[in-house]
Amino acid sequence: MRISEKVIRVGLILMIALSFYFSYMIWLNPTGNSSGNEDTDTTVNPSVQTYKQKSDLFLPLYLSWQEDGEIKETNSETVVRAIQEEINQSSISDLTVKAYDDEADFAKATALTQGISLSYYTSFYLEDYEETYDLDLSFNDKGEEDHLPFRRIQFDLNAHTIQFIDLEKNQVIEGSIDWDEAQVKSLLADNPREWTEMQQDDTENSNQFYTKDTIKLKKYSYYSSTQSQSLFREAFFNSPKDVKINDDSVDTYYYQGGQNMTVLQDQQLVKFETTISESEDVDLAMLSADYIKRLGNNFGTIRYFDQQDKHLEYRVFVEGYPVFSSGSQGVINVTFSDSGQTGSREMAISASLNAIQVPIPSETEVELPSSLTIKQNLLAAGAEPDQLGQIIVGYQWGEIKDAPLVNLTPEWYINYDAQWISYDNLMEKLTEREEN
Repeated sequence: MRISEKVIRVGLILMIALSFYFSYMIWLNPTGNSSGNEDTDTTVNPSVQTYKQKSDLFLPLYLSWQEDGEIKETNSETVVRAIQEEINQSSISDLTVKAYDDEADFAKATALTQGISLSYYTSFYLEDYEETYDLDLSFNDKGEEDHLPFRRIQFDLNAHTIQFIDLEKNQVIEGSIDWDEAQVKSLLADNPREWTEMQQDDTENSNQFYTKDTIKLKKYSYYSSTQSQSLFREAFFNSPKDVKINDDSVDTYYYQGGQNMTVLQDQQLVKFETTISESEDVDLAMLSADYIKRLGNNFGTIRYFDQQDKHLEYRVFVEGYPVFSSGSQGVINVTFSDSGQTGSREMAISASLNAIQVPIPSETEVELPSSLTIKQNLLAAGAEPDQLGQIIVGYQWGEIKDAPLVNLTPEWYINYDAQWISYDNLMEKLTEREEN
């Protein structure tokens, strides 16, 4: 019995020691004490990484509903996804492309009295939308389907038509859609979230609807955490297990096969660079998504948000609204160089190590003025009408000192001169300009 007890005790001690060891390996993810060119990080198994779907990254961002003279909008991801799933099961045919030189003709062609629209805040290509949602889009004329950008998908529930609308070029891709309209109307009527009443600006032609009254939105608090560096190594490198590390300085450097990543500790920022071999007609959104999707769900909801030439933004979303910050939190930036003579281009990705994780219940609300009032205030302060773009609600990231908490406060954000900026900051800049 004594021998058996000793064996059992030794076994228990070994099991406890192994438990501590594996917990250490999982949570602290050590990379070893040695540094320099010979270190290789092999602590994460690529096979356990959970990827996001491109259908999540490229899901339209909000839905508008026009019925009997009323206009309503929702940012509910649940409703947008449900409508998108109905589109996935539809039959879309007889698509034709038409561009309008006259603004009035374009407005007439896209006018809607009974229908819905799904929209992005930036352009997305039709062939990418077709690929992402596994659609079979049929054009009347072959060859028309290449490189067609759009920002809004519009459905006329009376005429049973679909339009992919490019608001920059005044171009419309129109066709027929065969889908379950009864189910679509049911989904709209059963929306669990309150619709926001909208209005048009009668003073000028506008492609945006504006909130009719003041709106109240919840203020959120979240526990925040610092993501493991191995998450980004695992997501971005072609061969994560072969990555070498140099941590001789404050910052940490990863490199392997022409790819490199720098972790700036003071800024809590990750910068990754690689060379992409591609053809001249490569689509930057789809190419960047191949990397962003590998981050999985570690940053919560990530959505394709903006693209200006060769610069793309993916943002964290909370309750259907994008998150903004004064630093790098809440956004993943992707930048491409011009295509070189060798048929390749450089791609750089930057992202914050900090992420919001667990929400803290709160009943605090913030009341915002109508977006039409915001627009009128900006114009009165000297904003240039041709530089004034969309006005949207976003959540401002605010860290709480000496606590692992983040406050998210709703504010108005404006796309002004092709840059997203908060209402308060834009008003401050306009005031300073007028004073000078």
